[in-house]
Amino acid sequence: MEEILAQIVEKISSYNIVNNLYPGILFVYVLKIMFGTNLLSNNWFENLSIFYFVGMVLSRIGSIVIEPVMKKIKIIKYAPYQDYVEASSIDPLVDTLSETNNTYRTLLSTFICAFVYKLGASINEVCLKNKITFLQENKDWILLTVLILLFVFSYVKQTSYVRKRVESVLKRKNIDN
Repeated sequence: MEEILAQIVEKISSYNIVNNLYPGILFVYVLKIMFGTNLLSNNWFENLSIFYFVGMVLSRIGSIVIEPVMKKIKIIKYAPYQDYVEASSIDPLVDTLSETNNTYRTLLSTFICAFVYKLGASINEVCLKNKITFLQENKDWILLTVLILLFVFSYVKQTSYVRKRVESVLKRKNIDN
């Protein structure tokens, strides 16, 4: 088991630690400390898995929900992807800045999700007091549906990035030849 864990840890990039593991740890502890919701077990491997998965979900929410909203309301504006690829091939600092940018987006997602969790818990309390139990009775279905949709959109977005990157590399190769 320790060998398997060592191999897994070896393959985890700094990007995955900063954008998946750290926000997952932060979110789980925010839920525990601020709201009294404990997702932790006595098994460190389970906890590590929970941290990583929660962080991945937070990262995807940042990418699929928060980023498009911020683009739509014109708070942020990205450089065209072709320009990004060209600039990052010239200056490696561009990739580092992009990674830091994604970290901030994921942390923003972390705190927005904590806020939404608290809001949802408050609404749930009101519903239970008024004997409206639909959310409580269907929370598992709702959560699964949201996760499926989140990762469908994430997959589509990532596939688009890969395709754009391949096109950019091939275009650059053709220009060089």
